[in-house]
Amino acid sequence: MVCVLFLAVPCVMAQNAGESKQDILFSGPELDFFCKYMLNREFVMPADAEKIQRLDKGKVEIEFDRKTRIANLSVTPGGFAFNNLFTIKQTNYDLDADGKRILPGREVNRTVVVKWSFGRSRSSGKMVGSREILYNDFAENRIGMTRNMILWLEGDDKMVILEIPGGYNDYFAAGGGHVAKTASTRTEIVVKDGKILRTSVSEDFDVDTETLQMTPTGEKSTIIDFAELEEVKK
Repeated sequence: MVCVLFLAVPCVMAQNAGESKQDILFSGPELDFFCKYMLNREFVMPADAEKIQRLDKGKVEIEFDRKTRIANLSVTPGGFAFNNLFTIKQTNYDLDADGKRILPGREVNRTVVVKWSFGRSRSSGKMVGSREILYNDFAENRIGMTRNMILWLEGDDKMVILEIPGGYNDYFAAGGGHVAKTASTRTEIVVKDGKILRTSVSEDFDVDTETLQMTPTGEKSTIIDFAELEEVKK
């Protein structure tokens, strides 16, 4: 049995841990935004959100829902990192030639922990880093895929995160199989109307597992979730 521990670490504790000038910890508006609006919050999908998507060139239709908990902040002189705990409920349905579901579906519920790490680029001024899957309790899909990432702010109430594809992961396919794919994702996090709204738009790529050459599939997906603002952290 694997234990996944999530700690609600206050930003103040993390930022004041340095003991010398050489150990002065990272600070910046991106970390301030993250601490104020995202850390230790749970993001959920709206009740009216689109929770049906198609995969594997239209051969599979999925119904899904997810919750995301953001925690485990760590701050170093070079930047900061945190974990996303995804709790996903999902059923996959193969489709027949008429696009109708072949019953029964396959449940692929899972818990996934993803670590995001960022540091300041001197050339661009943006935060650059990586995203890595640390844990996936779904037995058939446990690859620790990593993507490169860029993060920046647009004003005081919007953060943008761009995930750049590299390598591949096992995506669900028809017949309970898997196919090598990756994706580029642009996520916008906006503070609006008492909520923190997160919109992620992904574009999929087929990947040649020998050459790692990527070919766009033309498939795109959008996931929207949010957290209640309640009291903004000081």
